[in-house]
Amino acid sequence: MSKRDGRFKKLNDDSKILGLGSLFRGLERKNWAINVDFSGRMSKSMHFSNIPVLARKRVLNPTQQYAPAGKTIDFVINNAKAWQVHKASECPAFVAHRHGHDGNQFCFVTNVGRTRIFIPQLEMARVLFYHDPFLARLSLQHNALAEDFMLGQRNDGQPLIVVREGAEYPVSYFNRDDNRRFLSWVLLDRAARASFESISFHLAKYQFQKGNYLHWNFQFAPPPLSNVEFGARGWDDRASNTFFVWEVSKLGGLPSDVEGEIDFYHPGYERRVGGKPTKGDGKQGVAPEHFELDDDELSDSDKATLSLMSEQVAVSFKTPHLTNRIAYKTKAVNNVLGSGDKEILDNDLSPNEKEESGALPGGAWNNLNDETDDIHLYLGKFQSFLNMVAVLEAKHGCEVLNQHLEKLPRVGEGKKHWLSDTQNPRCLALVELVCNDQHISLLEIDTSDNAAKLSTMMIKGVNEERWVHKNIHQIAQGVMKKSLGWPTNLFKSELGKGGFVGIPHPKSKNPGSLPPEEISPWAQRFINWMTR
Repeated sequence: MSKRDGRFKKLNDDSKILGLGSLFRGLERKNWAINVDFSGRMSKSMHFSNIPVLARKRVLNPTQQYAPAGKTIDFVINNAKAWQVHKASECPAFVAHRHGHDGNQFCFVTNVGRTRIFIPQLEMARVLFYHDPFLARLSLQHNALAEDFMLGQRNDGQPLIVVREGAEYPVSYFNRDDNRRFLSWVLLDRAARASFESISFHLAKYQFQKGNYLHWNFQFAPPPLSNVEFGARGWDDRASNTFFVWEVSKLGGLPSDVEGEIDFYHPGYERRVGGKPTKGDGKQGVAPEHFELDDDELSDSDKATLSLMSEQVAVSFKTPHLTNRIAYKTKAVNNVLGSGDKEILDNDLSPNEKEESGALPGGAWNNLNDETDDIHLYLGKFQSFLNMVAVLEAKHGCEVLNQHLEKLPRVGEGKKHWLSDTQNPRCLALVELVCNDQHISLLEIDTSDNAAKLSTMMIKGVNEERWVHKNIHQIAQGVMKKSLGWPTNLFKSELGKGGFVGIPHPKSKNPGSLPPEEISPWAQRFINWMTR
């Protein structure tokens, strides 16, 4: 469940972040916090779990819509490992527009043309790795990846990731395909993993004690990031040709060693056959319209966790890969309406770690906007449909003009835009063809998870104007508004009653897949309707 209107109890309305200082923790504590300077000459410590939403010039507890602050800068990274390291106070653009007490924080420095750009190292790590509180906390622990995840191989040689028993990795993160993709990149890409693990190495080496506290100025070693598109906002100083980055907004075309499909096992995930196929994290939170975040409290390990969406970071991979949720066991059920027991949440949430001593339900930030061009990876889900189209070509003389895949959009709080078994995006396929001198459009929806029994939609007579292709987004919206049903009212108003028809799929024991002997008779059904 997602909400967007959480506010921090400890902060004033419209608290603008002016500076992000050092990390610290008490000698007797295990959780790290960070010093944050806000507008109004206010400084607060906040748990490091909140780092996904902590960026300079961001406004927390906003009472109105704020435009992004600063000037934009875009460039292509050559080799981030060759970047220099300096403190923020050494950047004239920082000094010219400084309001926080964070001049001793480390920055990467690179030249783009005549401009010298200073990128705070913590901000760079935030957009690379800190898309949720789990990875933020894990990065500060020595050897944590090996302790929480076991890497193996399937029988066909493809990688396998197993979440170990006792690991804190929540099923709610495991259920998101974009979160799984980034975690698998951190685990399996050599450069990404080395960079992630360098965070705890620098922490152990450079932390220092002052009184009863340990302190650390954030540092890490970046991956090369060759040819990655970098987009940010900040402030410049023209006299010195320097630019200080406040917030990174885009990392496009991240290189990756990871290919193909990755299977994920989680001991807390149990596939349910016959009902809703996700167990969730044991309880389903029902939230009020407004709630407050208590950063001074830990969350209760026995209570629900609410997904908290924030301003997002646009990231993408140059070569994408797929991840699959794999269950250790399958449980047959008759009908499951929810992902667990419903729990009514009060107005207070904790955005911090789960502990047995915690008192509040949890709230977990997620700032990830995965813009990877990966639609081609889902074509395999339509293999039986494409085999039928191939029969139309080979046996019946049809000519395919165009093929297109479209991810179905989320509408409201619905979840059917995801496949219920893998939680990968559900897609809509469009094939435009000419058959017997008629223009035909075929629409097929991936229901391989058996979420609905949906015929293939066949539309004829309007493709001279490519009506279906031009209106594919409206059709996709209509499908989702009908909870995986064809928007027949739209088709009737635009095409008339004779302009479209649903062609049922042959019966199959395996949803989304047909035995070879059923393909030709299925194609014949389309030909029979075309010749009416």
